[in-house]
Amino acid sequence: MASTELATERALYIGNTIATVIYGGIVFIYGYSTYLLMASRKPIPRRLFYISFGGLLLLLLTIASASNLAFGELMWIEQRNDPGGPPAFFAANLSAWYNVFGTAADTAANILTDGLLLYRCYIIWGSRLRVIVIPAIIFLGSTTMSVMMVIESAVPMSNIWQGLAARFGISWVALTVGFNIIVTGLITFRLLSIHHRVQSILSNEQKSVYTGAVAILAESALPFTVLGIVYIATYIKGIPSATAVGIVWGTFAVLTPQLIILRVASGVAWSKDTESSITQTTLHDSFSGSSNTIIKNA
Repeated sequence: MASTELATERALYIGNTIATVIYGGIVFIYGYSTYLLMASRKPIPRRLFYISFGGLLLLLLTIASASNLAFGELMWIEQRNDPGGPPAFFAANLSAWYNVFGTAADTAANILTDGLLLYRCYIIWGSRLRVIVIPAIIFLGSTTMSVMMVIESAVPMSNIWQGLAARFGISWVALTVGFNIIVTGLITFRLLSIHHRVQSILSNEQKSVYTGAVAILAESALPFTVLGIVYIATYIKGIPSATAVGIVWGTFAVLTPQLIILRVASGVAWSKDTESSITQTTLHDSFSGSSNTIIKNA
């Protein structure tokens, strides 16, 4: 067996293993978020939206994960003695229906995640439409490329790592990563600027909730963006580890919005009124402080 083929199989195994662990965490987060949303006093339509959105993402991830695991089980166990062994099976079955189904589920989850991030960016920037114009155009481009990749990957003997399917795939991942870099930068800049503006007024707990490190990591999808950069780098070079990185990146496409939904369910996510509420608190505290000073000096 060639070293490249062995490295690819190893990457598939490692990617599936890591993704399965993350999948378990996502199931827990979704269940806990659903419990909090059911018990909250938020408007019913809003609660149902986040429960349904998170459930749909979990379903898509389940399909993608089952596809990867089924592919590995067939390659390494059921048909390992076929002519050419696992390497030949890997090359001949990348366009099998279950693989295409899994790829379609993965890309659909990614599209939904990017859509949610675009909406969150819009909210965090105070519903300023001009801020999201460029990211929205990139989002439409990445969506188009992902659909083309899925269609091309369904062609018999097609390979998402080579040929036309790979070119569509690289374009999709590049546009998605570019979109995530821009949106992550916009959200991070916004939260840091607000943090700098109110850091002398708000308590440490308030700053931690809305503009702290955890808030920035969750709201901006920074881990997902960094992993996407690693994935596009390995994908373009065509190295075997791209398989593992791509599988893990696909799970992060569902983990990221689940963390945002958890913040929404916990009542600490940014909303349309968060900035105005913080600003009013700042003005109120500043006014109270000034009044106290005047009284003490009287």
